[in-house]
Parts: sequence; C-alpha cells; structure tokens
Amino acid sequence: MKKIFSHGTFAATLILAVMLSLVITSCKKKAQLPTVTEWETFQDPINGSEVQYPKGWKCDTDPKRTKIYSSQAVADKFYEFYTQGSAIVNAEQSGVEVELTSEKFADVKVGTLEAYKAKVLENYGPLNLSNEQPAAFGKENGVKFSFGVKVGKETNLRGEKWIIAHDSVFYMVSISGFNEYFEVYKPLLEKVIESVKLPKPKISYKDPNAASLPSLDFSKFSNDFVEFEYPQNFDVTMPKEKKGGAVHSIHTEGLRKDCTFDLEIFPTKTDKGEVKFEKFVDDNKVKFKPKSTGSEKIDGLNVVTVTAAPPAKDIERKVYFATKGERIYQIVITWYKPMAEFQPAFEKMVASIKIK
Repeated sequence: MKKIFSHGTFAATLILAVMLSLVITSCKKKAQLPTVTEWETFQDPINGSEVQYPKGWKCDTDPKRTKIYSSQAVADKFYEFYTQGSAIVNAEQSGVEVELTSEKFADVKVGTLEAYKAKVLENYGPLNLSNEQPAAFGKENGVKFSFGVKVGKETNLRGEKWIIAHDSVFYMVSISGFNEYFEVYKPLLEKVIESVKLPKPKISYKDPNAASLPSLDFSKFSNDFVEFEYPQNFDVTMPKEKKGGAVHSIHTEGLRKDCTFDLEIFPTKTDKGEVKFEKFVDDNKVKFKPKSTGSEKIDGLNVVTVTAAPPAKDIERKVYFATKGERIYQIVITWYKPMAEFQPAFEKMVASIKIK
C-alpha cells in the first residue's frame, strides 16, 4: 500500500528541522571580547621597537615583520589565506591578527609619507584600502586605512592599516580579524596599538668619536637562547656563518668596528661525542693567548674568565665561558682602550645576560 505523507507529518518534520537549526545556531561559538589581565612585551632586536600583547597569544617574528595571533589555529588559518588567497574558517580557527612591519626610506626608495602611502595602496590593492583618516603613534602623525574583503564563501576579513614615518623608517601596524571578530576585538586591538613604542631617534654628532660612544640608554634583546641589554645606538645581528661548530651566534657593535660584543653557543653533545666544559675551555682559551684567568658569575652561573692578550695596539679583549644544560656559551668583548666608556658598557651587557 502506498504511504501518504500527511500535512501533520510534514508540519512536525518542519518544526523539528527548525528546532534543530536553532540548537545548532545556539551552539555556534560567538566572538566575545576576552578579559585580559596579563600582557607580554615583544621588543624587535633589529630596530628596537616594542609592542605589548595579551599573554598566551602567538607571536611570530622575522627580520622584516612581527605577527601576533589570538591562537595558533588562527595563525594557521591566516597563513592559509596568505598562501592560497582564500580561507574558510570554523569557530576555533576564527580570530584576529596584529602585524608590525618596518622599512627604511633607503630600501623603498621614497622619503615621504605620501610617496610611501601610494606604494602601500598599490601593494595591497586586493584589500581595497579606503576611508583614509589621520592616525598617530605616540608623537608621530600618520594615516590609517580601513579594509574589508571576502576571503571565502562565508568568511570575511576586516581590518585597518596604520602608517607613520619615524627617523627615516616607515612603520606599519595592521589589525584584522575574520568575520565578526574584528569589531568585537577592536577595543583590545586598539590597546595593542597604543602600546607600540618606536625606537628613540638617532642622535646626530659633529664629533665622530662622540657618535661612536655607547649610549647610556639600553634596549633589550631576547630570543630562544639568551636575553641581554645593549646600548640603543648599537646594532644586534645574528651572522649566518657559524664558526667552530657553534649552533648560534650573536654580534653587537656600534660605529667602531674594533668595539664589539660576540656571543656564540656550542652544543655539549656532538657526533663525535660529549664535550666536557673544562676541556672546551682549555681548548679554546689558548686561541686568545691568555694573560690571566679568573672566575665570575653570570645569571647565577659560575663563569671562567680570560683576560686575552691585545689582538692589536690599544685593543683590549676579555672572554667569558659558561655552561647550562646541553650548551656552552662563549662571550667575547673587544674594545678600544683609549675610549674608556666602552669597557663598562660591555661589562654591563655581560652582567645583564640571562641564559635560557
């Protein structure tokens, strides 16, 4: 016998479908502005700028930019969008991004905010930047743009780009979020922008000797291996070429190339077997033709020190050896003796070291 689908059955089925839809909708995670009680600070080791962000957020950085995400899942989804040009996000993958970039006038070959603004509008054409408004970081005036684009069938990306010029460098901060997250998180994102600190302007000197002296103001460098403070007018670099089996190298110097701070990190476990700290010190200190040896403490660790023979006229050198976990740390400070300001500055750097 043929079954008849009655109006009553249809109505009941329709009601059930509507109720199920409401249940699913009510279960969908909605964006809510989180309460933030703790913040972390990132300081760019290259240009010295700083930014604060909520503790627990994901921070990725390279020499050209810093990106901060509300979670790792959000970072993965933004990466998908950047590489594929589209993205479909679920509740766990939806969130916000903060991006900080800097470019020197010389690198982009323009020297005014107007000219750089034109480049930004061209480079970020797909975002349809619009609604230009005045903006400021601290005492520096700039501009900001709004944008909103569809990046998936049910996914939108909304945000703002802030641009300023400071001390021959263009800085851009972008804040963005998927779907409703940008508007909900905007008060928090604006606090992140308010926390941005730009590097202090470089001081111009008529006397080149005065210009080379280490600044009395110090910045902080930090990575996965070590943390230390250094004069603000010095540059910190991480040479790609590693010597003697080092796994990581950090080089710091100012205008004088004979006044330097070098930190190299070596593994205690190698293909040739375990390296004993005492033997490492004995094998390496001879390279510096030691005048004397001693001991100090760095970050609570016992450190072997070597006062090295002068590598050249009026040049002094001191070496520090420390070990922690499965790493050995070698620190070499070299300075021009007639300029007495360098030695205490370098010793202050050494004293500030925290080994991770």
